[in-house]
Amino acid sequence: MSKPEVFKELQPLFSPRSVAVIGASNDRNKWGNSTFRSLMDNYKGDLYAVNNRVQSILGYPAYKKVSDIPGHVDLGVIVIPPENVAGVMEDCVKRGVKACVIITAGFAEIGPEGKALQDEVVKIARQGSIRFVGPNCMGMWSAAAKLAAFMFPMNILEGPLALISQGGNIGGALVADGTARGIGFRHYVSCGCTADIQIEDYVEYLGYDDSVKVIMLYIEGLEDGNRFVEKVKKVTRLKPVIALKPGKTDAAARAISSHSGALSGSDLLYEAAFNKAGVLRVESSTELLDVAIGLLTQPLPKGRNVVITTPGGSYGVMCAEACALRGMTVVDLPKQAMETFNQMFPSRWSHGNPVDPAGDRDFVQYMRAPEVVLGCPEVDALIFMGFGSFSNISSVFAGGSSGPDIMNFMKNIDGFEEMAQSALNAFNSEDRDQIRGIVKFILKIIFDSIMPSKNLEMEDFLETLTQSLTSEEMLESSFFKTLKEILISIVAGDVDRLKTVNVMHLMEPIPGSLVRGLIEKYGKPVITTTFTEGNTQLSEAGHFPYSNADRASNVLAKLIDYREYLEKYGEKKESKV
Repeated sequence: MSKPEVFKELQPLFSPRSVAVIGASNDRNKWGNSTFRSLMDNYKGDLYAVNNRVQSILGYPAYKKVSDIPGHVDLGVIVIPPENVAGVMEDCVKRGVKACVIITAGFAEIGPEGKALQDEVVKIARQGSIRFVGPNCMGMWSAAAKLAAFMFPMNILEGPLALISQGGNIGGALVADGTARGIGFRHYVSCGCTADIQIEDYVEYLGYDDSVKVIMLYIEGLEDGNRFVEKVKKVTRLKPVIALKPGKTDAAARAISSHSGALSGSDLLYEAAFNKAGVLRVESSTELLDVAIGLLTQPLPKGRNVVITTPGGSYGVMCAEACALRGMTVVDLPKQAMETFNQMFPSRWSHGNPVDPAGDRDFVQYMRAPEVVLGCPEVDALIFMGFGSFSNISSVFAGGSSGPDIMNFMKNIDGFEEMAQSALNAFNSEDRDQIRGIVKFILKIIFDSIMPSKNLEMEDFLETLTQSLTSEEMLESSFFKTLKEILISIVAGDVDRLKTVNVMHLMEPIPGSLVRGLIEKYGKPVITTTFTEGNTQLSEAGHFPYSNADRASNVLAKLIDYREYLEKYGEKKESKV
């Protein structure tokens, strides 16, 4: 598929070979200083400082004008008073600059006078075919060029998300939240007043960037709703687009006008536009990131039938209601599943959906429950309550101040030192079959010591877990790094120095590996929760537990909405995006 013209136009913005900061400063009290430092910390291309009052900026030569710079300039970052921006834009046109980021405020957001100044800047830029971000923005990030053109240095992870935000602070908060959750960004643009490049232009560009898997938007207003729909609907059939759009109340509409100069318009019209374009609308910044992570890590469900497994009845009740309120069917358990659970669990189990083993502490049996329901054709998705907390295993470890002395247990096995050496040899040779056998053997020792289960059931569980942990993407995980550390210590005779924390670290990737294994085996969403509101992170295996049933069920509902949109237009997505 050929790329649209806007892709070529915005390449100098997202992948510039050289950047000039107009208004760069040595004064730490000025935005020109922090903006220049932000670029110094990351950008690997040619960086120039423009300031007509000094000879150098933070060790870089300072040029009086952009047109004085001897080298080529792809991108200009403008941090000067608003009344001077038009003149600088003329100089950028003269120099052949291809794109700009106007951080400066004082344009359409302040009223008619500012709007007239903004229109003048747009007119000048178009004379030189310069595309620009802003004005009144906080800058941008592009992993493609390690470009952090922010008002101040910002910690940001590289990853598969893209964010376009008309609000600088909310955009920065989303980036910080994503970093805290362990998820990164390919691109982030604080687009401000969107005087030139419109929201839909960014979406169109990002739609054809294969490194971007999910696009997130914070929108205060659109200039042309029909244009937005026409451009964005082409992208949503390739990858999901999620939008947070305030403005349902008069108070919010007034705040939007004074903030970005945008006209909020009728919320019903925005709702209709999003539906036509296939945009998933959310109500908060937390939900925006929740849904983005769900789309990154889960396959799309084929229907609305959901099963809930829970280690506690009350959490199951809350989840069932949350699912039903969002239009999902908490489906009756198929007969074969009921019969299997009757054999697996004590007679006091819930005998229905949600599946509650009613206090049974057999972890292996609890882990078999998802396989039972996911294998039923009547079930489209699973919400696995509490699994993100890994509560069953950690509660066993909590029995003492430091947990069971598994290392000494392993030390007492005949020939364990020789086995440890063989394991290290297998890791070094990358013999996958040997590695699987060793991993399964070690897992059996650990699980037998902390939670004995029936031999056949344990064998099935360990086989599933071993396959997940030894997949290609997990071979560089913390599981193998910790396992190698343990084995090296054993071979060196330092077993007594190993603490239980090594075993705990060894077990940390297990929840994510189990969930990823279930998803890959059955091709259905498996969404997990914790039991607390604390921060959780995306695991190495791509597992992210949500803090409660409401958030988990909402993510599943959005996955269903996106699947139904794609089916409406004949698109098929059988796995995660």
